[in-house]
Amino acid sequence: MDLRAELGQLSWFARQYRHPSRWKKQVQVIRHMDSPHIRRRRRHSGEVWGVSIVRDEVDVVGLTVRHLLDQGVSRILVADNCSVDGTRELLRSLARTTRRVAVVTDHEPTYYQSEKMTWLAHQAWRGGADWVVPFDADEFWFAEGMSIAEYLGTLDAGTGIVHAEFCHMVPTTPAPDDLAAAEFIMDTHPAFPGKVAVRAHPLLEIITGNHGASRVGANAKGLHIAHAQYRSPVQIARKVRQGNAAASRTGEDLSWFSPHWASGSRLGDEEIQEVWENISHGRPDERIRFEATGPMVRLHPLTWRTWDPDGVVARAQRAADA
Repeated sequence: MDLRAELGQLSWFARQYRHPSRWKKQVQVIRHMDSPHIRRRRRHSGEVWGVSIVRDEVDVVGLTVRHLLDQGVSRILVADNCSVDGTRELLRSLARTTRRVAVVTDHEPTYYQSEKMTWLAHQAWRGGADWVVPFDADEFWFAEGMSIAEYLGTLDAGTGIVHAEFCHMVPTTPAPDDLAAAEFIMDTHPAFPGKVAVRAHPLLEIITGNHGASRVGANAKGLHIAHAQYRSPVQIARKVRQGNAAASRTGEDLSWFSPHWASGSRLGDEEIQEVWENISHGRPDERIRFEATGPMVRLHPLTWRTWDPDGVVARAQRAADA
């Protein structure tokens, strides 16, 4: 153990949580989590856990969980937040087939995302995780030329955070029957900000949106995310309206984080159909903050086992930089 690093982590935690409001939200989150018991274990070097909060993502979450298991993630702890579309039932069915998946029921409707993900990350540490991958249901994480777990296992013990580049993509047909085999149009320009994987610790904090983490240690790069945020007009409408409602319950101004929810939630169904026509053809639409910076490429990323195995994304990025 690096004593200096541990003291730094403790000092940060003491500063961040000196305000009673932070504790109040964290306690409220914990009280509304119905979780299976996570047996405390010593940290296992190289062990990777995925943690997530999901709501009404039945069309994609099963693929995402199986993808992470195939990427060498040892265990996945996923909290269902008030789903009504069969997401919770699907996750429980997965959990019955493998001990590597555990399902938490999250009864708190307010968007306390940072507090919820931080608590899940602490549970992963309790269960013996060395690394935590905080993921959303629509994110497919990759490393280059190897699995996520293999890549994280190559990093120096002093590395605390690994940044993941984030490329948005949209299926070219709405709600495809076989999403895993679907064609997507991808914006090869990485979106800002990206996401992070983080070295497990009992005093770390996951920042809102999983875009960062408060963790002492060196920073690294090398992970990538194919982000299937929008998958049909119906799904877009549900996502922006639910997200905006949950954010509004906090009583805080979260427009810095979720302007797409605020602006998208004001759109009618016909306008959302217009949005879909634009983004599914690789065109930008400011109404949901879809930039389509490009180059845009058509590919089948949910068949990949490693990032960009044929070099399509890399060639497009080099062409844009030329």
